[in-house]
Amino acid sequence: MRQLLLLPAICLLACAGLAAQTPQATELPGQPFVIKKTWMIGGEGNWDYLTLDPDSLQLYIAHGPVVQIVDVSEGTVTGEVAGMRDAHGIALDSNGQFGYISDGPSNDVKVFDRETLEVVAKIPTGRNPRAIVFEPSSRLVFVICPATANDSSVPRRASNGQRVLTASDPFVKSTITVIDADTRKPLADLLLPGRLGFAQTDGKGTVYVNVMDRDRIAYFSAQGLESTLRNPSGKSAPDGVKVGGNKTGQPAASPLTIDWSDAALGTLSIPRPLHSFRLGQDCESPRGLAVDSTNDRLFTACDNMKMQVLNSSTGQIVASLPIGAGTDAIGYDSNHGLIYASNGGGVGSLTVIRQHLNDSYAVIQEVPTRARARTLAVNPASGEVYLVTNVTGLDLTHNGGIGGLKEAPVAGTFQVIVVGN
Repeated sequence: MRQLLLLPAICLLACAGLAAQTPQATELPGQPFVIKKTWMIGGEGNWDYLTLDPDSLQLYIAHGPVVQIVDVSEGTVTGEVAGMRDAHGIALDSNGQFGYISDGPSNDVKVFDRETLEVVAKIPTGRNPRAIVFEPSSRLVFVICPATANDSSVPRRASNGQRVLTASDPFVKSTITVIDADTRKPLADLLLPGRLGFAQTDGKGTVYVNVMDRDRIAYFSAQGLESTLRNPSGKSAPDGVKVGGNKTGQPAASPLTIDWSDAALGTLSIPRPLHSFRLGQDCESPRGLAVDSTNDRLFTACDNMKMQVLNSSTGQIVASLPIGAGTDAIGYDSNHGLIYASNGGGVGSLTVIRQHLNDSYAVIQEVPTRARARTLAVNPASGEVYLVTNVTGLDLTHNGGIGGLKEAPVAGTFQVIVVGN
């Protein structure tokens, strides 16, 4: 049997430098936030994004080969969706019937029935799908497939013959696969410049996505795409669109390819439907993203321990605030006017930011959580925040002495952390 040695003290010492940099509260609430409960739910593999259904109070957790479902009113696992190679994100449709899971290594999206938890369809996507968004006004699903260093269509070589790829390389393209939620068919592959990260919708027809290697937020109209992609057969396609199908004008058998990348600049005779906001100089590699559609605000977590607030109409930077290290998700609680950043670096923390009525923002608390708790979901009804992580130790059965010891997860320690006040 594998034996693991837990080393919390060593972890604390190793991460002391990061922990010392966490921001200080400027205004504490009357009842400070604390870890209220911990639910041990087990399971194996890495984890990624969390999604909460606020109506059924079911928390969906992408956890390796499965998506675990936890009833947050009871803190118990009510089921799981199996059959993934490595689940990354979960999107839920607006009628409460189906869910969509991005399965990275399988290059597809699994559609599941939210009542039976059975996978009812598999839809092919671009390579390595990660974030996923259901846009309610168009009933389109947008699957983010980030570019990698191997995705440059025109290789560039240095004098030594090595391939060169920079953040501004015009040939780096990410893919967004667009799926019709009603027919469960991929309608198009959008080619966008740069390496895309997390995406969100404002619920009113606009989709926002972080461009990590260019420090930007790209956005486009889902409703405008809907009219293009559901264009009746026989009509000519717009500029920048390559249409599949046959010569008789029958509907395309494969998705359209819509090139919005830098390589297409100068070839389109119509204005580009893709737009972007440039982030401030103190934001590097934006990752987490949340939208306040009522007040037209965007919240993005940067890799250099900053969160920026932007006007979603103009791109104007409203505020820049300190957060912790290793943030992969931002949560917005519109009922309570609070923004949360889940910081999985160091010993782990949750930054709580208050949104004042005068459109000013302040860090009010830095809540200690646990290491690697880097993603979250917010319950707008209760105000609780859910994070997940596990406990690691050293595998003492590994040969090679102390120098060969490797960190390994402790079986059965995967857990949901509940933060509230």
